[in-house]
Amino acid sequence: MKKITPLIWLLISSTLLGTAYGQTNPYKDSLLRVTALNKEDTNTYKAINFLYRLYFNEGDFRNSLQYCKKALMLSDKLGLKEKQARTTYAIGLNYTNLNIYDSAKYYLDKCLQLPGASKDTHLLVQYNNTYSILYNYQSDHSTAISYLMKAVELLEAVKSPEIKAIMPQTYMNLCNNLLAENQLEKGIEYGKKALQFTGYPDEERHRILVHLDLMDTYIKLNKAADAGHHLDTAVQINKKLNNVVMANLVHNNQGIYYEYINDLPAALIAYKAAYHLADSLEQKLVQGNPANNIARIQYKLGKYKEAEQYAHIAIGIGNTTRQMTVLSDAYSLLTSVAKTKGDYKKALEFATLNKKYADSSTNSATQKVTLSLESKYQHQKKEKEIAELKADSAEKELLIVKRNRVLMIGGLSAAILLLSIGWLYRNSKQKQTIAEKEQHLQQEQIKFLERQQQVVSLQSMLNGQETERTRIAKDLHDGLGGLFSTVKMNFSVLQHEHPALKESPLFQKSYELVDTASGELRRVAHNMMPEVLMKLGLIQAVQDMCASISSGKLLRVTLQAYGMDKRLNASGEIMLYRILQELLNNIIKHAQATEAIIQFNKNGNRLTVTVEDNGKGFNTQDIDTARHSGMESVKNRVHYLNGNINIDSQKGVGTTVLMEFLNTAL
Repeated sequence: MKKITPLIWLLISSTLLGTAYGQTNPYKDSLLRVTALNKEDTNTYKAINFLYRLYFNEGDFRNSLQYCKKALMLSDKLGLKEKQARTTYAIGLNYTNLNIYDSAKYYLDKCLQLPGASKDTHLLVQYNNTYSILYNYQSDHSTAISYLMKAVELLEAVKSPEIKAIMPQTYMNLCNNLLAENQLEKGIEYGKKALQFTGYPDEERHRILVHLDLMDTYIKLNKAADAGHHLDTAVQINKKLNNVVMANLVHNNQGIYYEYINDLPAALIAYKAAYHLADSLEQKLVQGNPANNIARIQYKLGKYKEAEQYAHIAIGIGNTTRQMTVLSDAYSLLTSVAKTKGDYKKALEFATLNKKYADSSTNSATQKVTLSLESKYQHQKKEKEIAELKADSAEKELLIVKRNRVLMIGGLSAAILLLSIGWLYRNSKQKQTIAEKEQHLQQEQIKFLERQQQVVSLQSMLNGQETERTRIAKDLHDGLGGLFSTVKMNFSVLQHEHPALKESPLFQKSYELVDTASGELRRVAHNMMPEVLMKLGLIQAVQDMCASISSGKLLRVTLQAYGMDKRLNASGEIMLYRILQELLNNIIKHAQATEAIIQFNKNGNRLTVTVEDNGKGFNTQDIDTARHSGMESVKNRVHYLNGNINIDSQKGVGTTVLMEFLNTAL
């Protein structure tokens, strides 16, 4: 599949458009010589400003970002306040194209807080367009479209030709996102609107993107001639540019088209060109898909060894960039190769990994909604059953009352028929007894359903807790963890750029505090959802927890495991890990113990888990009277797993917690 870069615009002088591949740009060389003098004057600022635009136009976003930051620092020293908003915006734009989303949002929002930004319509349009790019990269096309409509509204209200020149790029962005939402006809309409504009800055690059979008759309509509026409046009325009990013994109789309018309050798050449260009850019995020494309074509051509080679390259890239779709596609291809070779053992292994990474790409928000709806459905279902039983019970109670009234009236009105009355009375009593027994059974059934409802609620609560733990741990690791890493990097850069800071105690102390906070964050995230638990299983995770506690020297924890060669199911392992985590936490807090032993013993269809310590012990009756939340949590989780728990404690001797489970619950 192709990854079309959304519209990225920047107004660059026509003198800076560069030359053909492999040629030097003498204008760039002269600018570099100016900046090498390290003067702090307006001429140096202009040179730096032109350099970051030139590098951006060539697709070299890292160098562009470097000169953007230099321009921002120099504008501050020279007091060029009116330049800072647009330069700050340019930093955010470069971070967007480098897929560093947190930094991109920070600089984009910061630019609007600077003097003059709120009245700069040109900047506001660019701000909305770039935010649409940001959400496009994250596949949130509906949000991207909302930002683009804000940009269109601003553009339609102005008369400035300079600002109006952004209109075609905005139409192109709308085309790209509408196509991603599968609104093909509407997307084609906006794409053709974009092509009607001419004479605007960076026109060639934007026209290439529109033609590639339209090519992809006509392939979906099975119109080969129209698709080929737009591809040929994009190729011809690309020959005029010195932009490796655009060249990579064009080659990848050529591969898509040739594969569509079944010209596999031509498709292979195009995909390899895209792959090597991405490699030269060191852009791993856009290199995984071409690697998978090459592997797929090699497989179709019967070159299985080459197919496996590129599939493994794609797996390496996918692991580095955490692209689950790339990993899933690569393992799917390896599964097909293994089947073709008759190696069904390998095919099964690859198919399992394919499913794992395909499942990993499922949206976590959708999982939460599904869990919530399932819980509400089960709760509503149980409530309906209870209401029906209560109504039936009330109806039977009313019948009993009516029978008693009939009995009393009959006895008074038929005094002379004593034998008949006696017989009727005894018969009524028997019916009443039967009805009372039925009512009792119904009450018991109501209680049973209420207990089931409690179990469902508990299950939903525990599943929700684990889901939330996983989300928070991931947010801490990916969000704050990344932010701490950025702060540490900035400290290192500051220390390198300003050697005098090495001698500052406050700087060194701040750096140590950031490093300590980063380590503490990783520890908290690990405790909330240990990665080793998901990858290597319960025993290894508990072993790591024991080693971590023992390293503190206050409590030595030993693990013994018998018959635990096979892993338990995922939910069972998580529940048991939480139980042991709570029990060890109680020992550390309350037992004053020096040693503790955890023992797993699985025999046939039964699993026994024992936790012992040599602490001060306690009165087990206190658990029920004081209702400690920790032990209540342990009991709830044990009962959730349909297990039994027994706590034996003697003061001055220690405490033993014994839990028994059937393997069917795990």
